[in-house]
Amino acid sequence: MKGSSQEADLPVEILDRLKRIEGQVRGLQRMVRQGRAPAEVIYQMAAVKCALEQAALQYLRWEAQHQEQPGETWRSVHATLDLVAKML
Repeated sequence: MKGSSQEADLPVEILDRLKRIEGQVRGLQRMVRQGRAPAEVIYQMAAVKCALEQAALQYLRWEAQHQEQPGETWRSVHATLDLVAKML
């Protein structure tokens, strides 16, 4: 995010998605404390990872649509591709 003033403009869907992910991570902590089966824990970790990837893509799409300087399009595209590569 470029600054906290943009937070008000962020779609509620992105923030809601992040809150759900936060809840998933808390659930993972409980599972580990409870000594749940490793397969269950790993399965949920994979779900959190997937949810984070989807949130990141949704956020990048939003950022691409709300660029402040349209003349910077190619530079922004390359920066976005670099971010996507880091996610993979």
